[in-house]
Amino acid sequence: MDKQANRTPDFEALYREAPPEQNAPASIPWDIGGPQPAVQQLVAYGAVRGEVLDPGTGPGHHAIHYASKGYSATGIDAAPAAIERAKRNAERAGVRVDFQVADATRLDGLEDRFDTVVDSAFYHVFLDDEETQHRYAQALHRATRPGARLFMFEFGRHNVNGLQPEGLPAENFERVLPAAGWRIDYLGTTTYQATFTPETFIRLTQEMNGDSAWAERMRPMQEQFRVLAPLLRDNRVHLPVWAVAATRVD
Repeated sequence: MDKQANRTPDFEALYREAPPEQNAPASIPWDIGGPQPAVQQLVAYGAVRGEVLDPGTGPGHHAIHYASKGYSATGIDAAPAAIERAKRNAERAGVRVDFQVADATRLDGLEDRFDTVVDSAFYHVFLDDEETQHRYAQALHRATRPGARLFMFEFGRHNVNGLQPEGLPAENFERVLPAAGWRIDYLGTTTYQATFTPETFIRLTQEMNGDSAWAERMRPMQEQFRVLAPLLRDNRVHLPVWAVAATRVD
C-alpha cells in the first residue's frame, strides 16, 4: 500500500518496524499470513487470466498466490520495506514474482501490459481523495490491454458481525470507474479477514502523524472491537468489503 501524506498510515514505518512475517498480524492487521479467501475464490473460479497486476501488494501474498497457480504476477508498492517482506515471502513460497517499488497510482513504465488487475484493499486507502482515485483508475487503464478485467475488494459501509468501518459508498465506484474507461459488470458485498488487537488501533494511530481527525474516525470501530474481542478466536475478524468487477473499454 502507498502512503498519502497526512491521510493514511505511514506504511513504510509499519512494515519496517513490524515483527517477522509469522508474527506480522500483531501490527499489520490486513496481513493474515496468506491470500484472502475472497481472492482465492476469484482464482478458483477462473476469473484471473494472463499477466496479473497486484497494486499496493504489501506483503505480496496475493501476487504469490497468482504465481503459484501459474500466472505471471507483478506486485507494486511504494513502501520498500513492504517489497522486501514480499520478496522474502515469495522466496519462502518458492515462486517468482516481479515485485517493484513504485507509485501504484501512476504505474509509469507499465503501459499496455496486464490482462488482469486485482486491487486487494488498495483503492480504499484514498478514502477522502477522489482526485487520486481518478488518477489511479486512469493509470490502470493505461497499464492494461484491451478487454482487461479489473477486480476490486475495498472497505464498505455495511455491518458484518458488529464491525462497521468508515468505508466507501457504492456510488464512489460508479463515479470514478466509468470516467476512467472501466465498465462496471458487478458491484456487491463480501468480507475480508483481519487480525485486530487493542494494540492494533494504537499502532495505526501512531503512524497517522498526529492526525487526530483520523483517530476520531477510527474510534467507533475501536469501540465495536472492544465489545467483540472476548468472542473472537485468535483475534480474527471479518470486515465488510465491496467486491467490484469491471472491464476495460476503449
